[in-house]
Amino acid sequence: MATQSVLQPPPGSVFEDIIKPDQDDRSYRLLTLDNKLQALLISDPNTDKSSAALDVHVGHLCDPDDVAGLAHFCEHLLFMGTEKYPVENDYNQYLSEHGGHSNAFTSVENTNYYFEVTSEHFEGALDRFAQFFITPLFAESCTEREMNAVDSEHKKNLQSDNWRLYQLEKDLSSPGHPFRKFGTGNLETLRDIPLQKGLDIRKILLDFHSKYYSANIMKLVILGKEPLDTLAAWTTSRFAEVKNKDIAVPSFTGHPLTPVELGKEILIKPVKELRHLELTFPFPDTRTYYRSQPSKYLAHLIGHEGDGSILSLLKSKGWAIALSAGVSHGGINFDFFKVSVDLTLAGVEHYEEIVPIIFQYIDMVKKDGVQDWIFQECKQLATMSFRFKEKSPPSSYTSRLAGHMHEYLPADVLAGPYLLYDYDPDKIKMCLDYLRRDNFRLTLVSPAQDTKEPLTFEKAQWYGTEYAVRDLPENLQKALANSGVNNPELRLPARNEFIPEKFDVRKSEREPLPHAEIIKDTSLTRMWHKKDDVFLVPKANVWFQLKSPMSYVTPLACTLTRVYTDLLKDALNEFSYYAEVAGLSYALENNTDGMVLILGGYNDKLPILLTKIVEKMKSLKVDPLRFKFICEQVCRSYKNWAMESPHQHAMYYISHLTQEKLWTHEEKLTELYGIKAEHIEEFYPHLLKHMYVEGLAHGNIEAETALKLVSILEDAFQPKPLPHFQRSQTLRTQLLPTGISYVHTREVPNADNLNSAIEYYIQVGDFTDTTLRAHLSLFSQIAHEPAFDQLRTKEQLGYMVFSGLRKSTGAMGFRVIIQSEKDPAFLETRINAWLDSMRQTLLDMTPEEFKKHQNALAARLLEKDKNLAQESHRLWTHVSSRYYNFEQHVEDAARIHEVQQAELVNFYEEHIAVGSAFRRKLSVHVRSQKAATTEDLDEAVQNAIKDVTGAPNTVVINGEEMAADIKATWELSKGAFPNKPVEEYKVKELQAKTKL
Repeated sequence: MATQSVLQPPPGSVFEDIIKPDQDDRSYRLLTLDNKLQALLISDPNTDKSSAALDVHVGHLCDPDDVAGLAHFCEHLLFMGTEKYPVENDYNQYLSEHGGHSNAFTSVENTNYYFEVTSEHFEGALDRFAQFFITPLFAESCTEREMNAVDSEHKKNLQSDNWRLYQLEKDLSSPGHPFRKFGTGNLETLRDIPLQKGLDIRKILLDFHSKYYSANIMKLVILGKEPLDTLAAWTTSRFAEVKNKDIAVPSFTGHPLTPVELGKEILIKPVKELRHLELTFPFPDTRTYYRSQPSKYLAHLIGHEGDGSILSLLKSKGWAIALSAGVSHGGINFDFFKVSVDLTLAGVEHYEEIVPIIFQYIDMVKKDGVQDWIFQECKQLATMSFRFKEKSPPSSYTSRLAGHMHEYLPADVLAGPYLLYDYDPDKIKMCLDYLRRDNFRLTLVSPAQDTKEPLTFEKAQWYGTEYAVRDLPENLQKALANSGVNNPELRLPARNEFIPEKFDVRKSEREPLPHAEIIKDTSLTRMWHKKDDVFLVPKANVWFQLKSPMSYVTPLACTLTRVYTDLLKDALNEFSYYAEVAGLSYALENNTDGMVLILGGYNDKLPILLTKIVEKMKSLKVDPLRFKFICEQVCRSYKNWAMESPHQHAMYYISHLTQEKLWTHEEKLTELYGIKAEHIEEFYPHLLKHMYVEGLAHGNIEAETALKLVSILEDAFQPKPLPHFQRSQTLRTQLLPTGISYVHTREVPNADNLNSAIEYYIQVGDFTDTTLRAHLSLFSQIAHEPAFDQLRTKEQLGYMVFSGLRKSTGAMGFRVIIQSEKDPAFLETRINAWLDSMRQTLLDMTPEEFKKHQNALAARLLEKDKNLAQESHRLWTHVSSRYYNFEQHVEDAARIHEVQQAELVNFYEEHIAVGSAFRRKLSVHVRSQKAATTEDLDEAVQNAIKDVTGAPNTVVINGEEMAADIKATWELSKGAFPNKPVEEYKVKELQAKTKL
């Protein structure tokens, strides 16, 4: 039975005290059950997806010393069946059949579980979810398998610099503080060490769950379309049985950084080419100061990027690429304040000069005192951001709120992370006092650690990270002591002129359109527009595809375009940063068609931002110093691609083999080495000289304003029109031959990565075929959960298992991706076996089960956009693809309901079944260099390699040259756009509905 909420609203009332954004039309109620579990209920009659999230206020800092990763292991096992629903995949199967999904995560002090599902099936999902916290089985049959899953998850991260650096930060903390703990866990910590010590891991797990999974330290959020009374009844009936042990929320005394750890310099060798400087200050737990957020004031100033900032000065010296500052939460009772600088090569050499500059800026802030106007500007921006905050996907919303309920008063749970309520200069000064020269430690990340004194680099226990620790160098200590306060090149930011002044939102007087309409169509420009009539916020999103064929004609042209766009963004940074702070941003990237320019945010000052951007685009003067560092940055990004995870390489080479033209990072890197500053100035006028612009403006923006934006582009560039065939031209997809199984083998470039990977791709056909698209989508929907259950959960092939659609220009197909320590050939045999089993799955499916999948898929296709950005992205996808089929999701949903089970079986037999004469299949095997040599492989793997490579009608593609030769023999897809007249037909059809 539910008792009254913490704020004591009358029984049955909505939670009126909660602070909401302007557009939030949902109703809230806060309940505290008799078992002290607190629940926030949210009734949203307009939602088509419902969600629940439960956050337990315990994380890996509470792991027993003998069993690192136990909280994370507990999170994994909680999904593996309950007394009421003992089948281990019942929960996931139910969600899959009803258009839902779920996930969970374990952090330092929280374990968070969440799901979403179509609203009509929310009650059934909620019942299954609640049982996790009442009677989980923790079945012995699942224990070892999930240990392997945890171990695979850890090994996935072994070559990730983010994970390596985070764990090393923990390793080098105070030995007596729990922050040091290894939170992920692996087989060594969950199986081997407990066995050596004679410990029963399952008993320890049950004891952990029994001790910490208490209703009084849980927060629950439930979002559904039902009335609050119904949600309250469901909550009470499902969660009242969660046991309350009346435990205190675990908290941790002291700080992980004591005087012993401070005044130190940590030198780290990364996996990728990273050059990074970080100053870390021990800080109090600032979440208790959320009403004034003093750390936000400091982060705003130290992390500023405008004229007079730390970053501006460092960039002028050629030492830095980017800078950030702010609080990093550690755990209850402790935080860190970090100042992070991405360095150039020269910056690494001069890092000892950078540190005093940072302290000079901090000293200036202290000397100038806390400025009321700066706080008020921050408050104005925060209020504006929260006021017009839009809805997010239900599961991300409930998951976030469940965590926030531990941190904020009930009335502030929505607004607390955003709003600045109180001006408290004393707390800002108190926080400033922590940013001292005697109260930090320094981390320098660089592949080459050239030190004047000999240093021994150690290897960290869990990730093998190479590092050395020493006292701050004497030169740096002297520089800090003598740096002084005054540096004339540093100053506080100016007042932000980009803060919007107009927030008027005009609802369209016309009947709402389901699609964008063309408002201009010439040989130079085609402009699409849709006035927002749903979200009614003072924001707009604008895209411009600047189509210039010469941008991708050769690897050199592609690289010149990339350097040009990066130079532009660098030159605009000080100006655009003020706009970004004020909620108005832009992006400029090169792509295979030319460049895409994106603007988004508050619409009031969009024209000002666009004018500044295009003026710089047409008149860029390349600064030789900045050119050097931008090229260094681009070079680093190309080289670092080799260090990405194996599954990303598998995906990339499928694209490389099937796309008509895709320049490799190696090809672009070769060209980069020969580029000079003058080449950019010679090149980019030609890039802008012949161009076709296709754009979309969506949001709180009138057609007249959208046309004004187009005029800004045309007036600035004054390009000559492209021939018609170049305007509609796009890269096509290779049509794979039928009846042949292609296998392309490669090595993982990173020699230290333990993992291999496979992408197994079955090309199905023409993307414009509505019936074929419906069949493929429905097969993918039905196959998704069985693929995960068989290949990930039961066979434990790897932590990363994915199945689903692969779409490319004109073509579509089904794919399975696995990253694993196992050989890719073995993975392929298991995928083949699973695909064979899908025949019986389709045949055995009852009409009711088949209908569930149809309904789930149709519901997902027709799911409402949650915010303006989602609708804008959907519209732009149809424009940029040049299919202009804005109603595709409606057509597909209708067609999916028409598919007969026998039709889908026939589709499977023709396109998917192993051995089909019509099947088009290509797999990429990316094999770890740490894997055993062929002679040393076990018999099962050797047999798998023979089965895959020696199978009838199989062609093995080894090496770049053979891949190129094979690709040259494939026929370019005749069904691929633009060879069909779909573009002009759709355009004329849409034009007929507009004023043109």
